[in-house]
Amino acid sequence: MGKRIAMVLAAAMLCGTPALADGKVFVQLPDLSSYSGTQAEDFLRRVVLANVVSSNCAGFGISDAEWSLLTDSADLLAYGRLRLDTDSYDDAFYGPAFDALDAPGTCETHGPDVEAVLEELVRHGGAREPLPDQEGAYEEWRALMDRLQAEAGAASAPVKVKTK
Repeated sequence: MGKRIAMVLAAAMLCGTPALADGKVFVQLPDLSSYSGTQAEDFLRRVVLANVVSSNCAGFGISDAEWSLLTDSADLLAYGRLRLDTDSYDDAFYGPAFDALDAPGTCETHGPDVEAVLEELVRHGGAREPLPDQEGAYEEWRALMDRLQAEAGAASAPVKVKTK
């Protein structure tokens, strides 16, 4: 499953203008603290599917900044709100999202939700434009992700996610 995340990252880095050597652009992240439990799982499922659809379906492409908003928001939900470890996150959310691409009509059915998910993230304070100080933003982002992943790993609660 880790290969699937790597494929999305690689595909997204080929698009747009990179801010740093690896193509990552840093944006203002939303406050997703109001999401918990099933609501967080459901929204994470939508965010991940929006990421996969926007990276793989013609006509639903997004900017590097929007991609960062999606992927970093998914991480906030997975590690910060649901306390998932990386393997559980990949298996429970990215695996099904990539599997959905094999189903006929996925792009047409879920493509329009990409914009709706982005708009919801913006309503929670996220931004579609890169932050002006990308180096400073990287330092803050790296510290945040390291902390969230460490806390999620320490929590290591059994994963209870519903599947559809």
